[in-house]
Amino acid sequence: MARDDYKEKIRIFYETFNQNDPSLLDRIIAEDWVHIPAAPGEEPGREGFKKLIPGFAATFGNGKLTIEDIVQEGNKVAVRSSYTATQVGPFAGFPAKGRPFTIMTIDIHEFNDQGMVQKTWHLEDWLGGLFQMGAFEK
Repeated sequence: MARDDYKEKIRIFYETFNQNDPSLLDRIIAEDWVHIPAAPGEEPGREGFKKLIPGFAATFGNGKLTIEDIVQEGNKVAVRSSYTATQVGPFAGFPAKGRPFTIMTIDIHEFNDQGMVQKTWHLEDWLGGLFQMGAFEK
């Protein structure tokens, strides 16, 4: 795969969440993919990550992941995105209050020689999201 295609191909990763379709990950991430940091309880590799998608959709209704910026340097693609949803199920020990929220995320995806994402470094603003969800209100 030509490196020029990486920016377009990475969009599949984000559509996985918008479509609630973990099978899309088979087209973009390597079987032995490394996620840094892994989500609490996340099993290793692509199959471990795929198991999280349905629970994520059930916890956050009407979720929409929007790519704001994509930058590529060599075999790495950096993505700044936003995630807007409504908490409809418990999250991180906090009950749902039905409130909408928006968080920002930053990901750096590293592609291997086969054109698949081999490693992803990930950062999300869940603290800001929890405040918006009313998690710390008495």
